Amino acid sequence: MHANASRLRRRVRRLAALTLALSLTGTGLRAAPPEADAFPNFDSYIKVSGQAPFVSGDAAAYAERHQVPEDGSYGIEDLHLVRDVGESTTMVIDGKALLGSEDYLGKVNFAKSEFGSAEFGYKSFRTFYNGIGGFFPKNGAWMPLSNQELHTDRASLWVDLKLAIPDKPALHLRYSNDTREGQKDSTIWGDTDLTGIPIYNVSSMNPVSANKKIVASLFEMDERQQNLSATLTHTIGNTDLVFEIVKNWTDSDNTRWSNRYPGELKPYPALSTSPPAFLVPPTQANNFINGFDQQLSNTDIWSYTGKFTTRLTEKLTLHGGFLYRDASADIAGNRQMALHVMTAVGEVSAIGGFTGSTGRPTYSYQTQSGSTEQQILSGNLGLTYRPTTDFTIGLALKGESLEMEGTNLVNYTSAEIIQSTGVVRPVNSLAPNTAKRTEDTWTPELDLRYSGIKNLALYATFEYLHSPGDEQSTSTGVGGGGVPGTATTTTNDVNVDHGNYKVGANWTATSYLTLRGEIFYKDHENEFVGYGVSAGGRYLLGYQFEGYKLTAIVKPCATLGFTARYIGQDGTMDTTVDAGASYDSMDSTSHIIGGTIDWNPNKQFYAQLNLNVVFSTIQTAYPRAGGAANDVLRNADNDYWNGDLILGFAASKSTDLFLQATAYRADNYDPLAPPSSVSYGAGAKEYTVTAGLKHRLSDRLFLHVKAGYFDSHNETTGGNTDYHGPLAYLSFDYSL
Repeated sequence: MHANASRLRRRVRRLAALTLALSLTGTGLRAAPPEADAFPNFDSYIKVSGQAPFVSGDAAAYAERHQVPEDGSYGIEDLHLVRDVGESTTMVIDGKALLGSEDYLGKVNFAKSEFGSAEFGYKSFRTFYNGIGGFFPKNGAWMPLSNQELHTDRASLWVDLKLAIPDKPALHLRYSNDTREGQKDSTIWGDTDLTGIPIYNVSSMNPVSANKKIVASLFEMDERQQNLSATLTHTIGNTDLVFEIVKNWTDSDNTRWSNRYPGELKPYPALSTSPPAFLVPPTQANNFINGFDQQLSNTDIWSYTGKFTTRLTEKLTLHGGFLYRDASADIAGNRQMALHVMTAVGEVSAIGGFTGSTGRPTYSYQTQSGSTEQQILSGNLGLTYRPTTDFTIGLALKGESLEMEGTNLVNYTSAEIIQSTGVVRPVNSLAPNTAKRTEDTWTPELDLRYSGIKNLALYATFEYLHSPGDEQSTSTGVGGGGVPGTATTTTNDVNVDHGNYKVGANWTATSYLTLRGEIFYKDHENEFVGYGVSAGGRYLLGYQFEGYKLTAIVKPCATLGFTARYIGQDGTMDTTVDAGASYDSMDSTSHIIGGTIDWNPNKQFYAQLNLNVVFSTIQTAYPRAGGAANDVLRNADNDYWNGDLILGFAASKSTDLFLQATAYRADNYDPLAPPSSVSYGAGAKEYTVTAGLKHRLSDRLFLHVKAGYFDSHNETTGGNTDYHGPLAYLSFDYSL
């Protein structure tokens, strides 16, 4: 109660302080002339605002959904200042400073006509996440992070210089420094046996595993990317030329923290595995494992690009270009996972721990050295032919050659825990890994556009990618007892084929009816065929998608309009494995139906209604798997509908009123059949309603007030992420 009251006081104080400050600013303001535009657009202005939600329930879920913290935000929402600082020089300043949501911008631009411009800027903003894992309905298992409200801050600092003197080459120099720091939830979840599914000491009595991956994990980011580019643009005769050099540096240090089997510890001595059968307490089914997986990389990339466009004749244009990229990176990993076990002297933990001389260790390692190299050379050449003003043919060919290789040497850090004494025996070993890949890619493209039929425009695009390649790798994993296994070498011919085709039309049938339609088809196949030491191996993964896009716009009169949309798609994925067996998997079907109604009967009123209905399913091996597998498998049905209604009304010459309502509903969650499975279908209800007004206080000061209510219920998380409550928003716009 005390924490909630404290949060409430903070929100109220923020809005109260904002209101007081701006009311003082507006003292003595003159009323607007009756004939003036109530809400004109100004060249220079400042907008100060505050937003205060009053959240009951899961505040972290609210913050992630609306990207505003539970305590709200306040400050300068928008600042735009335009000033002439010389005879032909203009200065433009843009700014933002929203505390709470930590959204900031500072940018200044100087532009001199027929010379160029200089811009300096910095911006940062915060993205909110919710540290949750999965939910298991049988016993309501729910294991989020102790601190659910997570966030990541993204920032960018840049300098941008442009030199553009008439009839001279144009030069563009830019430097940017982008960072990403913070925490977010990860979808790589940990295991638990605390699911309510019975566990017997006799394995034959456990046709369905109690183990489910629903334990929340945490992803920590620390990334920095710098880019320095120089671009030269010039026109010589009928040819436009562009040449660019880019240097890129990237430093990344990302860590995933995870827990497996929290709250579990096998007893010592071990439980009997012989009849008579008895139930094993879930807290004694497995051993707790916790730790982190850190991945580091430091990249250095040079890119050189050239482009040209030449108008050979009035009907024929030639264009082309090239790219050369040279990239290198130092890579490293540090995975430290500790196993906790019970011994004769009590609980003992060790990094990479295992029990028994041939036990499987918890996979842990440190990179001693690692690097990658990559070179890419690509080019394209195309023709655009326009035999008539209403018919265009585009033909192009793209080619790319890729070579990349990498090596790393890792030290597997394992440790045998001798349960009879509690002694830990380190077992460390070095293991090398190498990889090499080459690809040669060719992509022909054809683009057709025709508008010679009155009120009808036709287009078609055909693109096919063919990419044969070769990959070779040697990897060494850790085996039983912490000793490296035999190095595995693979050699494969790799072949990728991808087709993307679409045909469409836009038809203005009458002044009040416009129709648009498109048919598309995608065909992808990725094939690995072993040779040499991998002779006989074969793996093929392919998918095909076909679909339709239809739009109808009906405008029976100037004040009323209807828009109807439909997108349908069917997809199939097929897999072939070494033994030659081929099967379909993950077939998908989706239908998206949407509509919009716009009504503006007069200058005082407008209304808009939007509605979307989606039918979508992705098939798994259910029900083809049969037997006990169908007790844990389910297809992913994701049907939902959402809509919103917006009403606006001019109450007077200086006041506008509006009302907005939104709704979302998904009803695919089935927690009951069967009780040992996780439902892949979403189940949620979400509603919001907001009323507000805009009022002109004077010819330079404007007030914007909103009050609303939000409500969200999520069945997929067992209601653990539900939230609801009122929302208040206040802003003042002032012309500078």
